[in-house]
Formats: sequence, C-alpha cells, structure tokens
Amino acid sequence: MKAQSCWEGCCSEAASSVRCCSFGERWGRCGAGSAAWRGPPAAAAAFSHTAPGWAQSSSGVKGSQLWTYRTHLDRCAAMLPLQGGPSAAPAALLFYSLFLETTLVLAFNLDTGNVIRKDGEPGSLFGFSLAMHRQLNPDKRLLLIGAPRAPALGKQKARITGGLYKCEITNASNCERIEFDNEEDLRIESKENQWMGVTVQSQGPGGKIVTCAHRYQRRMFVDTPQESRDITGRCYVLSQDLTINKDAEDEGDWNSCEGRARGHEMFGYCQQGLAATFTKDYHYVVFGAPGAYNWKGIVRVEQKNSTLIEMGVFDDGPYEVGDELVPLPANSYLGFSLDSGHRITRGRDLTVVAGAPRANHSGAVVLLRKESDTSHRLLVEHTFYGPGLASSFGYDVVVVDLNGDGWQDIVVGAPQFYMKDRDIGGAVYVYINQAGRWDRVTPVRLHGTKDSMFGLAVENIGDINQDSYEDIAVGAPYDDSGAGKVYIYHGSAQGIKTIPAQILSGKPHNMSLFGYSLAGNMDLDSNSYPDMAVGSLSDSALIYRARPVISIRRAVKVSPREIDLTIKNCESSICFTVDACFTYKANHASYNPRLTISYTVEADGERRKQGLPSRAMFLNKFHTDTDYQFNGTLDLRGQKQESCVKITAKLKDNIKDKMRSIPIEVSAEILGIKRQKVRNGLPLLMPILDSSQPSKDVIEVNFVKEGCGSDHVCRSNLKMEYKLYYKPNNQEKYTELLPTEKNVPVFHLNYEKKDLALWVRVNNMNGDDAYEAKLVGSFPDVASYSGVRSQQPTPIICTANQNGSQADCELGNPFKSNSKTTFYIILSTAGMTLDTTEIDIDLQLQTTSVQDNLASVKVKVKVIIELPLSVSGEASPNQVSFGGVVKGESAMKTEEEIGSLINYTFRINNVWKTLTSPVKASLHIQWPKFNKNGKWLLYLVKISSTGPQEILCSPESEINSLKHIRESSASRTKREIGERKPVSKMSSLSGKNKVLSCGKDIKCVELSCPLQGLDGTAVELRSRLWNSTFIEDYASLSHLEIVVKASLVLHGQPKNMILKTPDTKVKVTVSPEGAVAQHTGVPWWIILVAVLAGILILALLVFLLWKCGFFKRATKDEYDAAYHKAEIHVQPSDKDKLSAEA
Repeated sequence: MKAQSCWEGCCSEAASSVRCCSFGERWGRCGAGSAAWRGPPAAAAAFSHTAPGWAQSSSGVKGSQLWTYRTHLDRCAAMLPLQGGPSAAPAALLFYSLFLETTLVLAFNLDTGNVIRKDGEPGSLFGFSLAMHRQLNPDKRLLLIGAPRAPALGKQKARITGGLYKCEITNASNCERIEFDNEEDLRIESKENQWMGVTVQSQGPGGKIVTCAHRYQRRMFVDTPQESRDITGRCYVLSQDLTINKDAEDEGDWNSCEGRARGHEMFGYCQQGLAATFTKDYHYVVFGAPGAYNWKGIVRVEQKNSTLIEMGVFDDGPYEVGDELVPLPANSYLGFSLDSGHRITRGRDLTVVAGAPRANHSGAVVLLRKESDTSHRLLVEHTFYGPGLASSFGYDVVVVDLNGDGWQDIVVGAPQFYMKDRDIGGAVYVYINQAGRWDRVTPVRLHGTKDSMFGLAVENIGDINQDSYEDIAVGAPYDDSGAGKVYIYHGSAQGIKTIPAQILSGKPHNMSLFGYSLAGNMDLDSNSYPDMAVGSLSDSALIYRARPVISIRRAVKVSPREIDLTIKNCESSICFTVDACFTYKANHASYNPRLTISYTVEADGERRKQGLPSRAMFLNKFHTDTDYQFNGTLDLRGQKQESCVKITAKLKDNIKDKMRSIPIEVSAEILGIKRQKVRNGLPLLMPILDSSQPSKDVIEVNFVKEGCGSDHVCRSNLKMEYKLYYKPNNQEKYTELLPTEKNVPVFHLNYEKKDLALWVRVNNMNGDDAYEAKLVGSFPDVASYSGVRSQQPTPIICTANQNGSQADCELGNPFKSNSKTTFYIILSTAGMTLDTTEIDIDLQLQTTSVQDNLASVKVKVKVIIELPLSVSGEASPNQVSFGGVVKGESAMKTEEEIGSLINYTFRINNVWKTLTSPVKASLHIQWPKFNKNGKWLLYLVKISSTGPQEILCSPESEINSLKHIRESSASRTKREIGERKPVSKMSSLSGKNKVLSCGKDIKCVELSCPLQGLDGTAVELRSRLWNSTFIEDYASLSHLEIVVKASLVLHGQPKNMILKTPDTKVKVTVSPEGAVAQHTGVPWWIILVAVLAGILILALLVFLLWKCGFFKRATKDEYDAAYHKAEIHVQPSDKDKLSAEA
C-alpha cells in the first residue's frame, strides 16, 4: 500500500524511503507503533510538539500526562524503526523517567540476600518480558527472558530483530539464546526492529512456549513504486524443549492477520502478539492484536493442543472478537494485555480477560467467552471501565484466586491513575469474584507513590507463603527515583491484604526501571515454594527464591499455677518454675532440616511497658536491669522433634499488685540451620517464621487471694459518696457547698473564697477484699489537684501528675472487707478565669478484684463569678461659688466666662485578681445638664481617660456642645466673671439649702464610656458651673449640692457572672459669694443724690486735710543741714572709774 500522508509514511514506509517525519514527529504522530499515541492521523494531529515526549489528547485536556513516552515505550512502543542504534529505546525510557521518594523495603519470605542475577547484552532490552518454564525431558527449570532489541541471528538480513533467551537457575549470569526464526526473505517480509521476545509465556511444566514479535512486517511489491508494508506481527509456539517440532501442527509461526484486509482500518497494523497467553486447560493459545480495526483491537483464540486432533476434535476454533462485536471505540487497544481462566463468569466455561487501556481515554477490561461450539465468535460477557481519566486501566491484567473460594478473581493495573490532591502514581484494582456476578463487585484499589507507574505490571506469583491463598506482585518501575520497586501482596479469606507483605527495590542492585516485567508461580529451586523473577529495562533480570515458611510451636507450663504468699518454698522467698518445650512445623513434610532457635522467657511484660517493675526475677540471672528476662538457644533436630528447657523464677519482696496474675511470655526465633548444598550449587535458604503465627505464647501465674470467696475470686463491693465544700480565706474550717440549682452545687467565686474541697467517703461493705484499691480523680485545669486531708489513723496518700489534672489516691492493698475511709481532696481555684462556667470532675474507683459496677462518677459544679469591682469618684474642687453679673451664652467667648471650673474623676477599682478575660463593660455617668427651667447647670467641656487605651464617651455632642466657646487650659480669677462687689451684710440670704440631683427638677444626660479594661481605668470630666443660672435662680440660697452619679454596666453579661458594684455619687457644694446686684432699674434721682453726697464728702475731706497742713510745702532753708562742732575730751581709765565708784 502506497503511503498517502506523512502519518502513513512514518508508519509504513521503509526506513530508506521518503523521510517526512523527524524522530520526535514519529513519536508524536505515528499511532500504529508508538504507544505514546496509537491513533489515526486525525487524532495524532491534535498532539502538541512544543515539549518532546509529552502529548495532549484530542479533546484538549492538558496536564493530564496522557500517553507519554515514558509511560508507553513498552511492548509496542517500538512500532517505528528507531534511529540511533540499539540503545535508543532504553535511552528514551531513561530520559523521561521521573523521580520518587524511597520506600522502606519490607521483608517476608522472598530472599533478598541470595538473589540470582541474569544480565544480557547492553541495549538489547534484556528483561523486557519474562516467563518461568520447566522442561520434563531432561528435567530443567528455566527462566525465559525476552530481549526485543537483541541483534539479529546469522541468517537474518536485518540488523536488530530481538530474541528469546533461556537461563538456568544458577549463580552464573550467562544465558543462552534460543535459535528459531533464523531466516528472512526480504521479498515478502522485514524483521528489522520486529521486537521478537516482546512477550513470552509458558504453558507450565512440560508445556509449550509462545513468544511474539508484534512489529514483524509483511512486504509487497518490493523495490517498486507501489511497495508497501503491513505491520501484522507474528508469534511462534515452541515445544517444551524450546525447539520447533515440524511434525506438530500447533508449533511454528502463527500470523492470524496475514492475508486479511489491509489498511489501518482493518488488519494492516494488526500488531499481533503484543500480548499472548495459553489457556489454563492447555487447549488454546490466545493472541492480542491491538492495532486492528483502527486500533480498536481484536482477541483471537486458536486451538493449540494436538491431542485434541487425536481425540477426534478437528474444528475447535479459531474464535475471535473484534470490530462491531466489541462495545469499545477506535483506539482502545483491545488485546493489549491478556489472561484467561475457568470459573470467572460461570462454572467450567472458559473466559478470556482482555485489557483495552485506551478505551474511552480511561481504559477498560473485557470478559469474553465462546458464543457456542458451532460459532467462531467470542462474545462480551462483562466490561469493567476505568474510573480515572487517562489512567491506562487494563494495561496489565491477571487472573488469580485470592480468597481460595474456587472462583477466579481479577486484578487490573492502571499505572497512570492519579489524584490531583494526593501523592498517588498508579493504581491496581482488585475485583473479588462473587460467584460470577460481577455487577455486584466493588473493587479494592491499591495505590502507588507519586509518578511510580504502580500497576504497570501485575502477576500471579502463586501461593508464595504456602498459606493456601494465592498472592500477587505489582511492579512500579518508576518508583524510588527510577530504580523501581515491586510490591508483594498476600491473599486471604477476605480477599487481598492491602498492606504489602514485602517490597523489593532495584536500587541495591544498581538497576533502573526494576519491576517492568514479572514472572512467578513456579518452584525453580525445588524447595516446594514458588519463586519469582523481576525484569527491568537495564538489560538485567533478578530471580528471588522463596524461603520456606515454618511455625515454631511452644508448649509452656508453670508450677505451681497459684502462689500462696504465706508459704515460702524457696528458702525465705517464693519461687515457681517455667517449663518450655519447642517444636517446628513446615507446610511440606519433606522440608526437615536441623534448626537452631533462640528463645526468650519474660515476666510481667505489660507492667514494664507501663514503666512498672516486674514482680518476678529469674534465679539464674544476676541482679541486673534484665533479671525479668531469660534467654537461651536450643537445637531442633527436625519437624516434630521436641526440645525443652526448665527455668526457675523468684517472686520479689514487697510487691503491691497481689491480685493480678503474673504473665510469663515465651517467644522464639530462628537462629540458623545446618548449611548444605543443593543442586546447581545453590545454598539452602534460611527458613522464615510464619508472619500469621502469634509472636509469643503467654501463660499466667496466679496468686492465692486472702479475704476472698471459696472460689479464690475476690469480689469487692466498693461504693463511694461525695460532697463539695469551700474554704473561706483565713479560715481552716470548710463550709459545705449546698446544691442550689437543679441539684447541682453552685460555687460563688470571689476574693473571699479560696479553695474547693471534695469530701469523699469510700466503703467496702459486704464485699471481699479489694486489692490495689484506689480512687483516680481527673480534674480540669481550672480546679486542679492541690492536696489531700485525712483524719484517719492511716493517712490516705495521693499521687498527682505535674499539672494536677489527675491524682491517684491509694485506699489500701487490700482494702479490707467492711472497711471505710473518709478524706478531703483539695482543689485549687487559681486557674479560674471569667470564662469558667462549670467544673467537671471524674472520680473512678479501681481495684484488681472483681467488681463489674465500678462506673466512673461525674461531679459537676456550676461556677458563678462575683466581680469585686467598685467605682470611686471625686470632684476638684469640691466647693465652688458663684457671683457677679448675668451673661448670656451667646456673649460668651471662652469657657472661663461660663463659671467656676470643676474636674470630676471616676476610677474602676478591682480588689481581687487581674481580670484577663475580655469583658465588655462601660461606665455610665448621670450628668446634670439643665434645671427644670431648661437653664444650664454644669457645662461639660472635655472628657479624657487614663488606662490601656483612649476612651471615647458618647454622645459626643454633649461635649462642648456650644462650639463657639473656646477651651482654655488655665482658669481665671473670680474678678474675670463680671464685676463682683462684696458686701458686708448677708441679710438678703434666706439660710436655706438645696440638693440638685437627677430627677423631675433636674434634667440629666447619660454619658456612656466603654472601658477597654477593668483594672486601673480612670475617666476624667472637665466642666464649668454655669454662673448665670445660679445667680438668677439660686441666689437666695445659702448653699447648694450638685450630685453626679456614676455606675458600672456589663454588656452581654454571661449567666455565670455577677457584678456587685454599688453606684457612686460625687457631690459639689455651691454657695454665693455675697450680696448680689439687683437686676431692676435704679431711679435717676437716687443716682444724683448719691453723686452730690459723694462730692460733699470729698470736699469735707479735702478741707480737713488742708487744715491739718497736709497740703503745706517745706522751704529750702528747712532742708539745709545744721552742723555741730565736735569736742574731744580725755576719757578716764578703768582704774579711775573704779576709784570714783568707790
């Protein structure tokens, strides 16, 4: 067929013919061979080539990692001729690998210390496919390894053809190539890059082998302009000795697409052999051809067993499904993976399980069966659809009976499954068969780590641990930074165990993409346990041999079984002996080596886990930290061969726990086996203990109980009652807290009450002795344990933890029958806050004696917080006066013109603890603004505060409401408030007084000041006495009192809070200065008489002063100085003075 486009040219033209696509274009555009996108030209055109190797779907979905090079450079990825030599394919794989975090390797019975490694030729992709095979004549156990990029054989004209290798189970790494398909006729075929060995399967011991080359090409019109090629693929069936018997009709090559309709819409790009398998009944060989019908794919079942012909069955098959028979769209890749089995959908009928990883862009798995004996069609019985976009659901499938019910379960790999919000890279879906009713099955999903491609390979590895349930292996080749991992999962009666029993890693072996292929379910080293092989894309494969699984049986006896504490049987102490006998059992009677085991006998293991000392010690141990443990070794000569040991233990002195028995634990481990060689020079593997077996046996040593019944069982009858008390400050006596609300005690917390006390009485009336009796109290942070008070002859001892949230109070060991005790548990209230609404206490009586009714007692206390707050107020000055002349408010310019200055200060006082809880409160002030006539009384100039934050009182309009009056920081003298003339007489005052407070005569405004804190907050109000009002209305009174009231208000007050704060009143005394000027007019004649009288008095005064000479001036002579002559006389001496006096 002549190429019609670059798409077809890339996929079908010879490598030497017209080149129209680059290497990257071939990967992005040629769907026939590239599993990166195996679709038609229309689909390929939607790919993005901006980043080599990454693609997006035709629907435009970006970032979903659909069909990358890394993902699908696999069995069919080399559909196109690759340039660059034999290493091109693995190089592409390694280039696009992603890196993951490492995972701890678990260990069960696949031996990781004696791994057999098989290496192939570099660049050959040795290990791409694997199969275990057993020849019966001669008896050989082999690992078959496909290397689809191996060099061509001698008679082949191609350079790279691929091949199949057989490897014996020895420590040697060399393998031998199996020669077949050794000729090539270039006139009709091309084997260049045919990828022989892309898949390989064995029928089982003595059975046949199938291997395929899915890129095998049929040529037509060679060396002519009409030359074309069909990539049909071809498979070979080999006999059990890996040769082709020409006399056997079922051996040799199989090419079911040859000679059929050509073109990619039919069978021109068939790619038969991408998957192939044998049915479990040996009758058929099954081929997958995912390239047929526009890459929708087909599955074909061919008769294989020649014995059917001998039995007269000449026309059994072939059977095929494809095209309209399959409810899948084009580009689904049906036949990409295959397996088969009976009892999948019904009874003994054969069912073929086929994967289609591109179906509906998510993947699907189809269950197929024969339509009838007379029909050659396969019908679809059930279809599983992939749940995740681009998950490659169906990339690999396996049939396995995980739960041992006889019905075959199905395991499906979806290596590209991801969840955007979780680190998941690949998934495996496990469908547990419900007697063939698949519509009732909900799969179990196993997850891999991010970008690990978990599920790219899944394999039935048989019952690897011989527990009667088959197991599976899951490959994750991009796990562990591209080194790869394999996860082993065990089956069970419930299905799959979702925790891996073992994880194998390729990193210790310096391998990359380890886990790309898997093989198992065959015993290669003749130890009756199936082994497993793991392939990679680093030209290497590893064989893991399964270690035998054994169980060690332990028989333990103690003597005596009961210890009487009153009988000393070991000098001055009490002793008992432990007899332990050991045998081992393997699942195969033929496995019978001599084992050396190490055993451990341990006393009181559970107590020591709790940090408590052991009550017993072994006598043949010195007094060390491990005297509770005895270790030793024993030889077991074979299965069911018993070995025993006797150990003596002594009871320690002064033990407290005399009620609970002493557990004696006996465990054993395999220490070694007698080494011996087996065939092929492989050493005998060390057995491993069965993981499902209990790790230890426990036997208990009991005590003979005193004060117990005839059956030696102590049945106590502990009962408890309690009351709540509180302790006032500076008092030793406790006062009972009586229930006040729905039988719940109420504790009023204030600065006068210090601690709570829980009065407890415990009795054991009409019961047996209560061993290790104690009361365990659990307390909240707001009422933590503080101490214990007891008035009993034997005091109660309580041990509390560091923060006082729990206390254990020992009542006695034993707490005797018919005894009682009373004590107080003191609780501190230091941790209580304003948020505390209640206290919950849990009291639990405990004893090692038998008592079923020891339920915990819940103690509840309601807490009422009494806030000890007060509001104090003062005025400065507290006495002011008024006087002068009346002045209207419009004439006033400054606040000094209003009247006397009065400063009010209100403080919030807390006499108790600092209140840290956010309590919303405000200070309310009743401010006397007007009298009953609507005249000003006190004019509010400014409000300020001291405290954590500034306080803004409301309404703000009441502060300096006359905006034209200027504030002043300095007060002025009385003379500045009008012309005030003092008078000497007070006859005009009435002698009465008056109190001005808010009420019907005085109109007040309420000022609300929100408080930011309740400690140390003060509000200051600066005001002026309205002088004119008092002159006009209150001048006749001797004095007045102005009262300003303040109170504290809580907003949204919790029910557990009480505010006991009385209102405060601040009084200021106001009095007139003296006589007050009259406001009525003065007659003119009075003014005239007063003026004339004044002139007359002034004239009289001047006259009198004149008469007295007040106005007479002195002359100049009167100012001249008068000088006197000074005479000097002889002064008498002291002697003369004394003589004169005598």
